[in-house]
Amino acid sequence: MKPFNKTLILFICAVLPVVTLAADKVVIDLKVRLVETADLAPAQVGATVYLMKSEWATVSELNEDVAVWMKKYKRKKNFLGQQVVSLTLEVREPSSIRIGNLIKKQTITVRYRVSASDTARFKQDFLNELDDLSQELQIEAYFLGVKIESVLKGILN
Repeated sequence: MKPFNKTLILFICAVLPVVTLAADKVVIDLKVRLVETADLAPAQVGATVYLMKSEWATVSELNEDVAVWMKKYKRKKNFLGQQVVSLTLEVREPSSIRIGNLIKKQTITVRYRVSASDTARFKQDFLNELDDLSQELQIEAYFLGVKIESVLKGILN
């Protein structure tokens, strides 16, 4: 067999499975406006961890299939003592210079209560990824990550 043919066969055997595996996942670029970066940090971190561990999506700033903008963060306590966090997800076409065309817009809300007994039920491997955040923000990131991943899966699949 000629050296060129061997090289071609090796290239196809080595590269084709990688391209096929990468093509199976939706590549998402998570974006936050500069003025909301601090507020939306738990949402961005939580979503990144859950999407990176998912079987259907991954997060990257290069060659993305969609850009997901997180906006309009609101956080308050309700009369039951629960934290209520809401934000708007805008799924847009990818764009390097401008904001891409809107595909779908959805507001999400999570409600949770933070107590010492509640923390045992959270996935410890998830919380270990968020060591830099306070316990309260870790739990917020957990709930937001679960919700964002679920909503995006419904929109993009």
